[in-house]
Amino acid sequence: MKKIIAIGAAITIGYFVIVKRVTVDSGMEAVIVKKPWFFGEKGVDQKIISTGTIWGVTSSEIKLISLRPFDIEDSFKTLFTKDNIPIDFNMTLVFRYQKGKSAVLIENFGVDKKWYKNLLSKPIHNSIEISIKEKIFNDIYYHRNITEELKKDIIFGVKDLLKERAIPVNLIDITISKITPPKELTQVAIEREVEKEKIEFHKLRKKAEEVSAEADKAYMTKMNMTPREYIKMKQIELDTKKLSNQRYAIDHAKESNGSIKVLIDMGK
Repeated sequence: MKKIIAIGAAITIGYFVIVKRVTVDSGMEAVIVKKPWFFGEKGVDQKIISTGTIWGVTSSEIKLISLRPFDIEDSFKTLFTKDNIPIDFNMTLVFRYQKGKSAVLIENFGVDKKWYKNLLSKPIHNSIEISIKEKIFNDIYYHRNITEELKKDIIFGVKDLLKERAIPVNLIDITISKITPPKELTQVAIEREVEKEKIEFHKLRKKAEEVSAEADKAYMTKMNMTPREYIKMKQIELDTKKLSNQRYAIDHAKESNGSIKVLIDMGK
């Protein structure tokens, strides 16, 4: 009797050692990759398990594939426009694996998303580089419709590549970040604009000084004053204004029980 129990226990333990259980949730697909220890057929089982619980031997691998959308990020650096301005931008591509094609995906392309880098990235980069070379920087930078046209071209190109290479993946959408020139070029443009503003400011100040001088000259003529008399009058006006400001400060200090040091310089 003990021998029978021992044999039964050994069989039970052996069963749980060589058999494993996997639950397939909604929105997932499972594929069994056969890897027998001694004999039997190897490779990807073409049967797709959509939902429920599956059992497999320990030597086999059960791969789970999510059918939910996922993102792949890509960067484009120093692409030259038609007017020879280098630009940078990032792109987010939203994909989803095709339902019922998980076995094909695993067998031919794997599940680590290297299919994008190996099969799509280079032709996409080449296509975008050619497209950017045909466009003026200001058109790309200031007109959103140009970016939308670029986006449509990329979507069309990616879908065509997926179909051509028989990759069981659907492209849902792409997002292109704001296209910008390199930071160094942006800084140069900012400095140029600042310099333009300085020049414009100096022009306006010079114009104001000329207008003021003309007004002074007209006043002198009207009042029949000599330049010396006019300068003296202006000095008196300035001194009077200083005195007025200082008296206000003194009165304010008295009202607030404070103190203030005043230097009165009438000048000559």
